[in-house]
Amino acid sequence: MTRFSLIILISLLTHALTKAQEPFILKGTIDTAENAIYYFYYEVGDSGITDTVRLKKGGAFEILGHIEEPSRLFVSIEDKYNPRVVGDFIVYQGWIEPGKEHFFTGFKGWQKGWGNFEISDSKTDSLSREWSKLFKLDNKEESTRAQSRFIEEHLDSYYVLQVLYGKLRNDEDLPLVRDLLSRMPAHLQNTFKYKKCLDMLTVKDNISIGSVFPDFEQADTSSNMQRLSDIRKDKFILVDFWASWCGPCRAENPHLVKAYSRYRAKGFDIIGVSLDEDRDKWIQAIHDDKQVWHHVSDLKGFNNAVAKSLYIRSIPSNFLLDPAGKIIAKDIRGEELTRLLGEILN
Repeated sequence: MTRFSLIILISLLTHALTKAQEPFILKGTIDTAENAIYYFYYEVGDSGITDTVRLKKGGAFEILGHIEEPSRLFVSIEDKYNPRVVGDFIVYQGWIEPGKEHFFTGFKGWQKGWGNFEISDSKTDSLSREWSKLFKLDNKEESTRAQSRFIEEHLDSYYVLQVLYGKLRNDEDLPLVRDLLSRMPAHLQNTFKYKKCLDMLTVKDNISIGSVFPDFEQADTSSNMQRLSDIRKDKFILVDFWASWCGPCRAENPHLVKAYSRYRAKGFDIIGVSLDEDRDKWIQAIHDDKQVWHHVSDLKGFNNAVAKSLYIRSIPSNFLLDPAGKIIAKDIRGEELTRLLGEILN
């Protein structure tokens, strides 16, 4: 029995309660100093797993994990390089697959890009590299056609499922994505990612223009629970997703202050939903930016319950609601909010 077969057997016996998961081994070298510490992050369903690895002699490493379906792997180090990066600094990004023994070789010059490595026996990673090349074509129209051909030719692949997931997150051509998902084979329709896509489609339908925005409740800066439906009674209200650490969000705040001060007396209000984790920084930003409207947060960052339920993964993001709670505009920037409120309320 090979060493890898033995590991699989032991894993199957000791993980009987997680039969859907399969073991993988990732081992190899990273061309850097011995004893350097790296973080290997991958996802299992909605959960993220991070293995902290100290490189051995010659930059060698080895990790064992369990995943249900192909997963993106992020290899990172402590961030000492880019003050604009929140969290660790990602050096490599690739794909691992369940039931595989992958050999990984990371090269020097990782500033050249996240793909500066080799990984064995990963069809998903190979397809991701093919997909990336399509964006480097000189002719934009040819690039678009090539992307469409790629999706159609690999509609039976997990990587294309990931591509469609990304399009959903970015609100790109939802009817086309819906059609492509319906034509995917059964083995993909049974995956967690596919079910996530269907759920996201439902949510997107529920937060489209003309839909009633879902009600929610979170704690304010005094730890009192605030419900959207109580705040928005007989008002036009902007639901604004932001964070103290988000530069573009902070840049938008003067425009919100202007709109609020001009139209508050005419029935306009704002509720800010913060994706902060640090309570003190959240409250300080509210004070510094003179945001004298309603504020709530569960201080869980991008795991904020409201943002997560709506698949909001980038900020700033906002929704303008009428007094009945219907969405009349989304992602309003700059002076557009003041102009739009002028048309509605003047």
